[in-house]
Amino acid sequence: MINKYNNSNKDVKYLYKNFLNIGQVGLLDKFDFSEDKIVQAKKCTLYTESGREILDLTSGFGTQNLGYNNDKIISERIAFANNNELPFSRLFFNEDVAKLAKKISSMLPGSLQYSFFSNSGAEANEGALKLAFKYHNGQRKLLIHNKDSFHGKLIATSQITNSPEVYFDFQSSLETDCIDLSNTDLLEEKVLKNKDNIYAIIIEPFSASLARPIDFKTLLKIQEICNREDIVLIFDEVYSGFFRTSNLFYFMNESDLLPDIVTYSKSFGGGISSVSGYTTKEKVFTKAYGSQKDALLHSSTYSNYVEESRVALKALSIFSNTNFQEEINQKRKYFIKKIHEITNLKYVESLTGDGFHWGIGFEKIKLLNLDKLLKLLPLEITKDPRFAEKLYVSSIINELYRKYNILSYAGFNSEIKLFISPPIIISEQEIDHAVESIIKTVEKKPLVLMTSFVQNYLLRFLNKN
Repeated sequence: MINKYNNSNKDVKYLYKNFLNIGQVGLLDKFDFSEDKIVQAKKCTLYTESGREILDLTSGFGTQNLGYNNDKIISERIAFANNNELPFSRLFFNEDVAKLAKKISSMLPGSLQYSFFSNSGAEANEGALKLAFKYHNGQRKLLIHNKDSFHGKLIATSQITNSPEVYFDFQSSLETDCIDLSNTDLLEEKVLKNKDNIYAIIIEPFSASLARPIDFKTLLKIQEICNREDIVLIFDEVYSGFFRTSNLFYFMNESDLLPDIVTYSKSFGGGISSVSGYTTKEKVFTKAYGSQKDALLHSSTYSNYVEESRVALKALSIFSNTNFQEEINQKRKYFIKKIHEITNLKYVESLTGDGFHWGIGFEKIKLLNLDKLLKLLPLEITKDPRFAEKLYVSSIINELYRKYNILSYAGFNSEIKLFISPPIIISEQEIDHAVESIIKTVEKKPLVLMTSFVQNYLLRFLNKN
């Protein structure tokens, strides 16, 4: 591979450290992949400057369901630019934005009809919260969210993210209550105590940060309570949408489920557009924003952006294609069958997930066995009560990359898991390579993996200095 850019990887790190994020450099520098520079990406493969071909099992954190640089998506964007089309349209009606709203509505069940398009999943969620609040005309004040939830890192969405990853208490803008929504009796109790004061419940039908679905019986009961009490039910499918799980959206696996609002992002933009959205029922939208007076209460400069809408429309045309769906169904069946081969490994405690997103939980590591290793590390790092678990999963990630040219990642919610989440277009050959490599890696003793990880990091650190 030829480096198309002037700066070396070392130069890029310098720029990050001095102009973007010092801490991010420190975090990523612990891994071998921090030494590589990606110069090209196609389908499920990342190409490094040094000539390595890396199988990506992260899907760009959910953005690359269609694989990197899908030909149809790229062609659509190039055609848009070559034709000098109007990229921004606020005072003129635009065909692409209108068609996108109609298309997403046609792919969703029931009366989910009106859409708003923003830039990120967190923005889509905040837009949904505003809509729900306005639906009740500000008369209800309380928002309910789930234990271990993850809805974003903006001011409002960080308040309804119940994960150790967002540990800092930023300024408060919402009146919220976090409860275990799997306990519907507890929810009934909460509703009774807050009669006519809860304006919305937001929940992830499939939690990507835990790789765990909520059972449909529970979701149906929550929906029943919301319908009875006129509480707006919001399904956050930002990560789980567009066939990341076993349907277009996870909730669509149960025909009787229908939220008042569904939010989405990630692969909505086909892997190259920063676009997200929510779609809501006609009755919710018209009551909240149906008048001329209220029409512009929720907007931003880059909302309903034309060029992003064109690309998203092309992505939806791919996702809705019957032949594509049949092909993906076959890949999904094979992937699920193969990934379950991991469950019998000695150090694997759990395997949870759905579709193309799975999380592997490992047995707890005892610090008593790590005395010599801990002496090599900075004291402040080892004070983390979950340090040993994080170190073990990190060592697996590093080994997969170093030895098998596989990029993976981990989640650090209430449970620490290794995530296997490839593009949904992954081939059977690539699936075989991924599963075989994971098995070979996880079969190794944890202490051996962790020692290798720490030694590699220290050697790189010493060579730099």
